[in-house]
Amino acid sequence: MSSIASAEAVVVTASDRLEVLFEELAELAGQRNAIDGRIVEIVAEIDRDGLCGVTGARSVPALVAWKLGCSSANAHTLAAIAAG
Repeated sequence: MSSIASAEAVVVTASDRLEVLFEELAELAGQRNAIDGRIVEIVAEIDRDGLCGVTGARSVPALVAWKLGCSSANAHTLAAIAAG
């Protein structure tokens, strides 16, 4: 099997590469924001409807840390935003 190299190789500048990477970062950040917003909505529903006690967790932040696998500090932040 032979390979023929193109005589017109595409040269991508560092600026072009950064532009593509920054666009991807923006898209990913938007997705993460949407996910974080939904997580807060779910935590608010759990807190509002008193569903935490059904799980045996001692508090909403403890439940959030357990189910999301996040730190206690992050769980407290999510619970505070949800309660706000």
